[in-house]
Amino acid sequence: MAVLAGNFFPPEYKTFQFKEGDLLVSKRSDGKFSVNKILKIDRFDFKKGSAINIQGQRFVATEDDHLLIVSAAYGEDEFNSIEGASAAARAGKWKVKLGHTPNRTPGAAEGQTLVGSSQVLESELVGYRQWRKAFERGEAGVF
Repeated sequence: MAVLAGNFFPPEYKTFQFKEGDLLVSKRSDGKFSVNKILKIDRFDFKKGSAINIQGQRFVATEDDHLLIVSAAYGEDEFNSIEGASAAARAGKWKVKLGHTPNRTPGAAEGQTLVGSSQVLESELVGYRQWRKAFERGEAGVF
């Protein structure tokens, strides 16, 4: 039996073109490139009346619905070209700037180019696990 989605969250919050372990490259405003890694993609179901904090604002669901939250590690702006960043991503030679950031799917996908994939290590999920516990208690939100 199919589970129908509600209309509280926009449709673009319910799909994501990348998968866990994907290595992505993005160009920053300073012209440098960075490597980013998708750590987890979680579906969260919300009942009518439940709340979520998105970018510091509290939203209360007006109907049952769900969204995907993408947890990613973001790298330093350390490469001068997409080719250099891609090679570093595949070699595992990039510096993590933010070990975990929870995002809605549009923000997590914006400006990203898939360049490879690698296994998500348990050590990479420390920040995710802390956030997830706080999120489930209603003490943390998403970007």
